[in-house]
Amino acid sequence: MDAKEVELAVREGRSLAGQNLSGLDLSKLDLKNAMLSKANLANCDLRGSDLRGADLSQASLYNADLRGAKLRRTNLTRSNRILAKIGKWALKGAYIAGPTAYTD
Repeated sequence: MDAKEVELAVREGRSLAGQNLSGLDLSKLDLKNAMLSKANLANCDLRGSDLRGADLSQASLYNADLRGAKLRRTNLTRSNRILAKIGKWALKGAYIAGPTAYTD
């Protein structure tokens, strides 16, 4: 699956739960309300993406770059955010449970 297919699936309301999307360049995409629970987003470039309302619960965001991403109302519960690049203020309004790793 490539970035265009991901964006189309999200636009059509299809679930991408559990999908392996590791390493994709998903920067600046409209991924509002995306269903990405348990998805592998390790090493993804998500800079500037709109993830408002997305479900990233239990997703792997290992080493993902989320700088500048819109995360309001995003569900990050039990997601793996180890080494993820997330500005601490970007998490305001996101749903989080468990340890949080972020960069300033």
